[in-house]
Amino acid sequence: MLPYSRWFAKQQLKWVPFLGWGLWAMGMPLISRDWAHDRQEMDRVFGGIVQKHWPVWLISYSEATRFTPQKHEQAVGWCKAHDKSIPSYTLHPRTKGFVATVNHLRSTPHVKAVYDVTVAYARGTHFMQAPTMLQTFFLPRLSNAWRFHVDVERHLIDELPESDAELAKWLEERWVIKNQKLEKLRNRLSQGQMWGVKAD
Repeated sequence: MLPYSRWFAKQQLKWVPFLGWGLWAMGMPLISRDWAHDRQEMDRVFGGIVQKHWPVWLISYSEATRFTPQKHEQAVGWCKAHDKSIPSYTLHPRTKGFVATVNHLRSTPHVKAVYDVTVAYARGTHFMQAPTMLQTFFLPRLSNAWRFHVDVERHLIDELPESDAELAKWLEERWVIKNQKLEKLRNRLSQGQMWGVKAD
């Protein structure tokens, strides 16, 4: 899987010596949040996948940025202003990139599904407190200090909505379900229950 993984990255990383050049050479989509540019970039990246049937696991973080209290507050304000469901543990997903990705992949016979992955973690009673990068690399037996839960759902591309509007709505609904799962995990944590069972 790992040799075929591709993920969306910020365009600014392109100018970081060695790292940026490597991302570009490996065919990573480098996104600027300027849709006119990003559309061309996605055409470049998907050319080999669609036309030459390159094997790929394309990883997309639909929130497009890290979760912070300030960004969450901004997301809540945006959701209130646009009559969207208020997220508790995530940001609101950005739908344009997801819609464009699925539309490119519909014509690719070897890419058949979208995997919706939800990751939860906790340290003690502190829900969604992630280990730092240094702790991840250097702390032995990380699972002794943190609790992790990974939930994966598989959705066939052929069964996803056809129109852009409905596909964007589908993604937003997945985020509502994602928040519900995280809320259940938080409740289990506060009650001292194990996470070793399905969250929904």
